[in-house]
Amino acid sequence: MEQDEKKPAEEAPVSKKGLLDNKLVLFGIIIVLQLVMAIVLVEFVVTPKLKAVADYSPEIVQEGVQEGILVDLEEMVVTLNDRVETPGFLRINVNLEVTDQKIADKAAEKLPKLRDTVILILSGKTSQEMRSIQGKEIVKAEIFKKLQSILPTESLMGVYFSDLVIQ
Repeated sequence: MEQDEKKPAEEAPVSKKGLLDNKLVLFGIIIVLQLVMAIVLVEFVVTPKLKAVADYSPEIVQEGVQEGILVDLEEMVVTLNDRVETPGFLRINVNLEVTDQKIADKAAEKLPKLRDTVILILSGKTSQEMRSIQGKEIVKAEIFKKLQSILPTESLMGVYFSDLVIQ
């Protein structure tokens, strides 16, 4: 006796694709992640640097307004924050413009502290940053802001680079 065993019809294999197997979804996730990274970069890197430049505004000498006194911080040689194999070097002379001779004398007394502050700021920069005009303006703004906290209130009028060589 032969029985017809009926085999159930073979079902087509059901593919269980995960969410990440869909190329369109994966592409969307990548786009969203890049957008988030761009926003973070702008918010925490670009905006603070632009704000530093905007905050730096040395007084413009006008008719009847007395020019300040220049204080030379003397020549400095700084190792830049470049690759370890080929570090960059910066030779720079920074001058500060202060409101009067009394402040210039106080700055001369604090010369080692002022130089140390400038060296620390410069050593955190790369040669690429120091080559562009915008990079130099950002560095001036950082120096201005930091030295303003060391010198008496509103006595610093400007920061100037009289020599600058990058190697």
